[in-house]
Amino acid sequence: MKALITKLNLNRRKKIFWVLTLICMIVIFCFSSKNAEDSTEDSHKVGKTIGYIVEYDFQEWTPDAQERYAERIDHPVRKTAHFLEYMLLGSLAAYAWYDAKYRKHIKVLVPFGIGAVYAMTDELHQILVSGRAGMVTDVILDSSGVLLGVILASLVMLGVTKYLED
Repeated sequence: MKALITKLNLNRRKKIFWVLTLICMIVIFCFSSKNAEDSTEDSHKVGKTIGYIVEYDFQEWTPDAQERYAERIDHPVRKTAHFLEYMLLGSLAAYAWYDAKYRKHIKVLVPFGIGAVYAMTDELHQILVSGRAGMVTDVILDSSGVLLGVILASLVMLGVTKYLED
């Protein structure tokens, strides 16, 4: 009976994480579908929020100075966003794919492959969006985020599995 309950919980958990993985992919697709102007506006909003957090007198700056600050940190903001959204995707895919019966390399390779292929298709998609470009360097960055997400999720699952076995 305990094995049946464990199996049912595993199936429910996997279904939930597959749904979350798909939602993450949809969110990434929506961000990638924004034209260059809208994407830049979003990045600058994040940049200004960072300014309010790290610059003690940012609210006293002129709007032009705040905009220049956002422009200056735009590139790191965008690349960090790429990395983090794909790290989340990698984690979710790893949790969705994870099953204790798989060999260790399969537990990591399949979710990494899912995320890396999605990163490639996402960059191809951006070629079709006004003012956007697909970049190989973004595929590498995104895939690195996926890999870190998969590794972190695998470590968490390994710890949980060991805890439950004790």
